[in-house]
Amino acid sequence: MKQFLLLHSLAMLLAFSIQTNAQTNTLFILDGSGSMWQKLDNEFRIATAKTVMKGLVDKMPADARAGLIAYGHNRKSDCDDIETLMPLGPLDKTAFKAKLEAINPQGKTPIAKSIQHALDLIKHEQSAVTVVLVSDGLETCEGDACELVRQARAQGVQITVHVVGFGIEENDLSALECIAQAGGGQYFPANNASELAGALDQTLEETPQNGGYLSIKATLDGEPLDASLKVFKKGEKKETAVARTYTGPLTNPRLLLLPAGEYRAEVMAIRIDGSPTQVLADLKITENDTLRKLVDFSQGIFEVLAKRNGELSDVTVQVFPAGEKKAVAAGRTYRHAKSNPASYKVVPGVYDVELKFIEIAGDPILRFENQVLESGKTISLSHDHPSAELKIGAKQGASLVDAGVAIFSKTTGKEVDRGRTYMSDRSNPKSFIVEPGLYKIEVKAIKPADLGTKTFELEVKAKETVERWGEW
Repeated sequence: MKQFLLLHSLAMLLAFSIQTNAQTNTLFILDGSGSMWQKLDNEFRIATAKTVMKGLVDKMPADARAGLIAYGHNRKSDCDDIETLMPLGPLDKTAFKAKLEAINPQGKTPIAKSIQHALDLIKHEQSAVTVVLVSDGLETCEGDACELVRQARAQGVQITVHVVGFGIEENDLSALECIAQAGGGQYFPANNASELAGALDQTLEETPQNGGYLSIKATLDGEPLDASLKVFKKGEKKETAVARTYTGPLTNPRLLLLPAGEYRAEVMAIRIDGSPTQVLADLKITENDTLRKLVDFSQGIFEVLAKRNGELSDVTVQVFPAGEKKAVAAGRTYRHAKSNPASYKVVPGVYDVELKFIEIAGDPILRFENQVLESGKTISLSHDHPSAELKIGAKQGASLVDAGVAIFSKTTGKEVDRGRTYMSDRSNPKSFIVEPGLYKIEVKAIKPADLGTKTFELEVKAKETVERWGEW
C-alpha cells in the first residue's frame, strides 16, 4: 500500500510540473546516487523512480518539451558526476525512457553542482523553465544550492524549482526546503501522500505565478522554532501547501508562493510536548505582495478557580490539547488561597481543561473545551460546584451497628460512593458529600451479621444536610 502511495505521490508531482507549465519547459534532475539502491517498501528506490517517470513520459503530450539530468550514476566518489541525459527540447519518449532505464546508481549527491549544471543548460532559454529535483538524500558535496537558485531568480532567470524528498529519514531537511522556497516552488515529501496530493490538487486549480507570498515565522521565547505549516484555501479541507520552518534563517521565516485569495494556516510546534497548534485565519494573499505573520509559541496561562458551595474546593486539573487524551499540564487546587486559583503555563494552542471535584462522591468532572490560548495571555476559568451532605447511620435499638453503606444514583443507577459506619459515634453516622439529587441507599449489617440489609431513598438539595439511619 505504501509503495502504491509513493508511486502515486511522485506521479502527481511530475504531472503537476507538466500540467501547470503547458507553455514552459520541464527539466528533471534525478538522483542517481548509491543510496537509490536502498529499498523502500520492498522495492528499490531507483526502480520506483524509473517506473513513475516512464509512465509519465507515456502520458506527456506530443509537443512537450522536457529534459533530464542525472547525478551520481557513473562513478562512486566523484562530485562532478553530473550528466545531461536528455537536453531540454522536444521530447523523444523512446529515447527518454531508454536513458532512464540505463541509470545505475553508485555515486554521491552533488545537489548544488547539479543545480548549477541545470542553470547552465537553460541559460539561453527565452521562456520559463520548471525544474523538478528528485533526491533521496541531502547534499554530500560542496556548494549551496539554495543560494544558487536565489541568485538566479534575482538575476531574472525564469525558473520555478520544486523538490521531492524521496524516502528521506533525516530530521532536518531545511536545505531542500530552502531550495524550493528560493525557487518559488514547493517541497514535497514523497512518503507523505496525503499532504502531497492535497497540495498538488489545490495548485492545479490555480497556478501561483500570479499570486503573492505568505511569510510565517515561528518562535518560542524570541528564538526560532521548528514548526510544520499547512495552508488551506478558505472553506476547503485539502492543503494548498505544506512546509516546515526549521530553526535556521534560510527557512524561518518560511516563504510560500500562493495564488491570490483567502486562506487559513495551521502552525504546529514540532518539538514541544503535545505539539500545540495555532491557527491563522482570514489570511488574504494579494498579487505581487507579501503577507508576513509571526507565530509566537511563548507560554500563556490557564488560571483555575474551584469552589464548592461558595468555598474553595480541592480539585484535580488536567490540561489537554483539544480532542486528545494526553495531558500537557496537571495539578491540584487544594483548599488554600495560595494554590486556588491554580496556574498552569502552556504554549499557545487550543485546549480542553478538565476539573475533577474529588471532594464529591463519584468525582464529578467538568470540562472547558476548545479554549484558545494566545501567547502571553491568561484565560481565567472558574466553577462553583453545588454539593450536599448525606449522614447515614446504622443502629439496633440504642446500640450502634457496624454496617457497610452503598450509595447509588437513581438517575444513572450507578454506585457513586460507599463506606463503613463501624461502631463508633465518630463514624456512625457516616458522612458522604454528594451532588444534589435522588439516591438509593443500602445499609448492610456487618456486626451483627445476621441483621440483613436496609434500603431506602433520599433526595438532597444543594447545601443541604440530610441524616438517615438504617434501624433494626
